[in-house]
Amino acid sequence: MPEQRLTQWEATSLMVGAGVGAGIMAVPFLTERVGFIGLAIILPVAWAASALIHLMLAEVLFRTGRDLQIVELMRFYVLRGRAGRWLLWSVFALLSIAFLANLAAYVSGAGEILAGLTGINRRLAEFLIYAISAGVVFFGLKAIGIAERFATLALVGLTAVIGAGAFSVPFQLQLELSGSATQWLALYGMVMYALWTFYSVPQVVKGLGPDHRGAVRAILVGLGINGVLTAVIALFALGISTRVTEVAIIGISERLGAWASITGSLFIMFALVTSYWSVSLALADILRERTGLSEKTAWLLATLPSLLILWGGVWQFLDWLRLAAGATAIVVALITLPMYWQARKTGPVTHPGWELGRWGQPAMLALALLALILMAIGSLVSV
Repeated sequence: MPEQRLTQWEATSLMVGAGVGAGIMAVPFLTERVGFIGLAIILPVAWAASALIHLMLAEVLFRTGRDLQIVELMRFYVLRGRAGRWLLWSVFALLSIAFLANLAAYVSGAGEILAGLTGINRRLAEFLIYAISAGVVFFGLKAIGIAERFATLALVGLTAVIGAGAFSVPFQLQLELSGSATQWLALYGMVMYALWTFYSVPQVVKGLGPDHRGAVRAILVGLGINGVLTAVIALFALGISTRVTEVAIIGISERLGAWASITGSLFIMFALVTSYWSVSLALADILRERTGLSEKTAWLLATLPSLLILWGGVWQFLDWLRLAAGATAIVVALITLPMYWQARKTGPVTHPGWELGRWGQPAMLALALLALILMAIGSLVSV
């Protein structure tokens, strides 16, 4: 539908919003154990691996010529026949659980901040965050693109404000390398998660229509902005925080004073809500394609359960992230790479207008598989 078309900036912002969320706030807490130089080593590696995997999915979509989500792409290329049909439903269930874990983490983190800022009841704060977040998703892709555009500008502006304030306090940064192999893996897993906007790629490709090179630019620039914000937030948190908290902005705000508490609270809420928009839209589209539900019913099932399972109180903040990141990486590692290879050989569109070329050869697929396996391990280990 023409009214669903995104501008280049809206598509890029969709990628930024999907990544700047819970993961970026947890990176400094894990970076403290290995040192900032450790993050400087891990971040470019994670960005390169993440970019390669995201672009593989983009090429699959280009070669398919249809606006399909990840589950239906799997059905189209690799999960066929009776056994494939049952496996596809299993993948669908696992991804749904991972998505709901993501969404619950976003509502939990943003609700905690809102409750602390306003003094209202925690459950009421979580409900308000849910209502605002799910409300935008109700109106579809274009509405989310517009909202993400303004939210991205707000996130960059708030980061600049916090950065300016950081110059007013002593700055001390641990540069020497430290930490165990497990701690390095945990940091790598969380950095990959902070850059993980995989399920927004179909929305970006759909929103930009025939402009395949524009979609590639949106993916790469969006991941680049996420990488820069991840590094900057970690630099501030490690350099000025008296204690590096699980949600990094809290520790930064404690060090800079009341004004930073408000700024930090706004940052974290924007970050988590933008991620909620992207993830819940992807889940709603997957539900609609897999089950044939109406758009509004799929929207309700993609959003409301995240609030209900959060109120069950089973996991804490970081545990939600480990569950979501680990489950997601395992599914992608097992299925998406062979799907990409099959799409290159049998995709309906033989000349998609853009392709990975030599970056999509078997050696690169093997490296991508290794990166995803390490992400899964790092996301599930305890530190």
